Amino acid sequence: MKVAFYTLGCKVNQYETDIMIKEFEDKGYTIVNFEDKADIYVVNSCSVTNMSTRKTRQYLSRAKKAGGFVVLVGCYAEEIKDDIKILNVDLILGNEEKKEVVKYVEKYFKEYNQSQYMTKVNYVIGDISKKKKYIQEEKLERGINIRESIKIEDGCNNFCSYCIIPYLRGRVRSRNINDITEEITNISKNGVKEVVLVGIEIASYGKDLDDNINLVDVVEKISMIKGIERIRLGSLEPRILTDENIIRLSKIEKLCPHFHISVQNLDDNVLKRMNRHYNFEFLFSRVEMLRKYFNNPAITCDIIVGFPGETEEEFNNTIERVKKIGFYEIHVFKYSKRKWTVAAKMKDQVDGNIVNSRSEKLIELGSKLKLAYINNYIGNTEKVLFESYKDGYLYGYTDNYIRVKVKGDEKLWGKLLPVELSLVEKDLILGNI
Repeated sequence: MKVAFYTLGCKVNQYETDIMIKEFEDKGYTIVNFEDKADIYVVNSCSVTNMSTRKTRQYLSRAKKAGGFVVLVGCYAEEIKDDIKILNVDLILGNEEKKEVVKYVEKYFKEYNQSQYMTKVNYVIGDISKKKKYIQEEKLERGINIRESIKIEDGCNNFCSYCIIPYLRGRVRSRNINDITEEITNISKNGVKEVVLVGIEIASYGKDLDDNINLVDVVEKISMIKGIERIRLGSLEPRILTDENIIRLSKIEKLCPHFHISVQNLDDNVLKRMNRHYNFEFLFSRVEMLRKYFNNPAITCDIIVGFPGETEEEFNNTIERVKKIGFYEIHVFKYSKRKWTVAAKMKDQVDGNIVNSRSEKLIELGSKLKLAYINNYIGNTEKVLFESYKDGYLYGYTDNYIRVKVKGDEKLWGKLLPVELSLVEKDLILGNI
């Protein structure tokens, strides 16, 4: 039978899709593109914003129109578990249950005959808040790309006032460090040269373990794996960036000087309403510390605009402080009211037109800052890991995540080579080998 996947949302979801693909392949199923005709369609969903849930429903509808057996898995399944009134779906699995997707699909086929097949919705969604340990039977044995994301943790304990994720992913559950290194060792033998460590809140890695280890310990151990040339970190909660941790990280040669910080806002009052346990002064000191120990690191971030009660003055504070820090890249999100969250009940919800205007202003500023950052590298020679090839050009990234385009031979795909950076083209740099 043919199986197609569509993945929405974060890199954790993409990793989990890769694991589900492996599970189906191991059982003899054929994986096809989502646009192709399939017997089974699996939509790995996202619920972090209203837009992501809307997209999830759109892809479920598209799959059902294609005539296949439709499986919804992941965060949207968790969101609707108390009121399942969804069309276009045959089987619904929560975030823990999707780890056994093949078992549940085959159980459905076995229990329901042809007349019932795809006429009865079945769902298996447990109470994820009661999950205390990281459980994962399958491991990747090979990578699809030269750069692969590896999940090291699940869940979050922060309960930021705007965020639904702790309700959908449960509490922090850290993966065994030996499982992590074994998986990365396997994929490194099959050509993967860069790994990105991802999770729902990787800065909390180890808090649920008795081994007295944290994220930095994981990075140090991975750095010793032969064949891995680069290690990149996923999104970081700022409080992980202590002086001690930054100094230790700076001594790991394979670690990319690229830090994506989960900032969310830069006005102290908004941060307090968000239940973020730091202020701008602390954040600025962490960025300065990173710049002290790393050579011109790429500092990127997420920022939410239009949080309930955000005044013009508070928004302008964020704008000015973005300039002061000088981020390389900003991912701008419009505040999205989510069920179960404290912020959804807050008064002074910001008018949508104002939110749109603020979003556009911050995106424009981010574009200028990004251009200024990459312009500093014109004339430099930097190592680039080539990840793709198209129409006579190789594409890849420097260690600080500047995208580079080079005319060259496809045989150079997967190589880490020095490139002379010569000319900015939109949001990348043209170079010469």
